[in-house]
Amino acid sequence: MKRTSFLSVGLCTVTLFLLFATAGFGQSIIVENRLVEEVSHYTVEIPVEKFSLAYGGYMVVGEDGEELPLEIVADIHGNRKAIFPVDCLPGNSKKVFQVKEGSADRYPKRAYAELGHKIGGEFAGPKYEGGYSWVKPNRLTVNGTFRDHAYYIKYEGPGWESDMVGFRFYLDQRNAVDVFGKKTPGIILPFVGVDGYDSYHEMADWGMDNMKVGNTLGLGSIAIWNGTKAVRVEKRDSVGCYIPADGKVRAQVMTTYYGWDANGVKCNLESLISIDAGNRASHMELKADRPVDNITTGIIKSKDAKLILPAEENNSKTHWSYIATFGKQSLNNDMMGLAVFYRNDQLKEITEDALNHLVVLSPQNGYVEYYFMPTWELDWQPVKDEAAFRKCLDDMLRKLNHSVLVIIK
Repeated sequence: MKRTSFLSVGLCTVTLFLLFATAGFGQSIIVENRLVEEVSHYTVEIPVEKFSLAYGGYMVVGEDGEELPLEIVADIHGNRKAIFPVDCLPGNSKKVFQVKEGSADRYPKRAYAELGHKIGGEFAGPKYEGGYSWVKPNRLTVNGTFRDHAYYIKYEGPGWESDMVGFRFYLDQRNAVDVFGKKTPGIILPFVGVDGYDSYHEMADWGMDNMKVGNTLGLGSIAIWNGTKAVRVEKRDSVGCYIPADGKVRAQVMTTYYGWDANGVKCNLESLISIDAGNRASHMELKADRPVDNITTGIIKSKDAKLILPAEENNSKTHWSYIATFGKQSLNNDMMGLAVFYRNDQLKEITEDALNHLVVLSPQNGYVEYYFMPTWELDWQPVKDEAAFRKCLDDMLRKLNHSVLVIIK
């Protein structure tokens, strides 16, 4: 039998208002919340050019002596930022941090991303046969003929997680996002998909894959609206994927879809997914190298879930808004909430097709962004009813729509 290989192996943050002096070692960073409400699990972002630090490892230290990691990441445009976490900003409060040398060794790892595959076997047509060992190169390229259930890639694509929730998407023609519910704050993805390949569909001590995606967009998948339905990123020449960040604070998955056929427009589409410590939401940034309209995302429809939209009078006054569903829609028949947050200035329409609730977006210079967020009643921080889910929605909107003041002295 002729054997053909189908493969070659080869950065959620909130809006900031920043006032800067030149930052350097030993200087102070003041983070101020001027809202009445508390802001929790906030990631401070500072452009790296605002720092003048020698090469080496740095951290920030709070007024209480807590040492926090200071990480360098980039957005999809290549803008490099120094980030660190602030777990709680009470209403009308400020916190002061000092930049110091060090690595915050005692701070736990709260974000993770990986991309792994089998070794020791070989392809027999589209399927990978044999091989029971795994490697994690965190970089992989597949061509346009690579298909699902090849039994080669660990849980069929890249995975990323915070201490709150985990995700994956299929690195094949489906290109859909799936959700791992977590019953523990610990990092779990290194142990998922290596025993029984797809045993993650069954409940384990850590949790489970708690969404059945099928032909839908799952939650937050990339698609194009053709006027009748959402079409996922199915027709493409090849796909390159790698992990640009795997820090304690932020993990990222970067993907380039080469030769994507988007309603007859062939383009290269870059996707950067980021997740931060303490956050349920993933941030999706998309950039196309040719004009593409009607980039779409959405949420799987369920007869057991209620569609939730913000009040229209409030929605018109904000920069960010959302669509959401809540109900007994998990694979385990539990209460599950699903939400997509979008920018009002990029919104073209809210619509639906037979399988999905949809958000159709108009890119600005080829760029769009959105967030997608799940909750689960069996999470280690459970969201058991609609009232608790609506609080999660409100908390996320507060981060997106209201500025936190960051000053460097």
